[in-house]
Amino acid sequence: MAVPPPSPKAKLRRELRARRLAFTGDPQAIEQRLTSLLAQEGPIAGYIAHKGEPDVLPFLMRAFHLGHAVALPRPGSETLDFIRWHPDLVMEPGIAGIPQPMGGEPIAPGIVLAPLLGFDRVGHRLGQGGGYYDRWFTAHPQAMRIGIAWSVQEVEALVPEPWDVPLHAIVTEKEWIAP
Repeated sequence: MAVPPPSPKAKLRRELRARRLAFTGDPQAIEQRLTSLLAQEGPIAGYIAHKGEPDVLPFLMRAFHLGHAVALPRPGSETLDFIRWHPDLVMEPGIAGIPQPMGGEPIAPGIVLAPLLGFDRVGHRLGQGGGYYDRWFTAHPQAMRIGIAWSVQEVEALVPEPWDVPLHAIVTEKEWIAP
């Protein structure tokens, strides 16, 4: 029996992972662009960088020390919770070995910094394919959705699925993109 060829999205995901891993960007440039978010009220959610993703932890530390509630994702079997984070919170390996909060208080952030594999200029996001962020975004439409990426992860156009939720903005080391 012949093995079917990979889907176009699977092929694109592989290509974008390779681009991201090969790229050496300046995470401080992304952190600088995020600074304006510190003037807003409410919890800010981020993530722990994995396999070449831009590291937003220094920005989250800064937000925490300025008095913001900060949250990190903890995926369940089908859902994603954001857990209130502080520097002493115990972390454990989660999906793909990515550190996630062990225990802790779930909160609903007003701003979500979301990792991604690819994006286009109209706010479409290509993630890992699990749908965790899209399901959370659908359940919390009031949250500001900001994709964090390196400029090399931009593609000309993504074809969204019916369940995909567009981003309000994408931040790279080069620019703040507001579709």
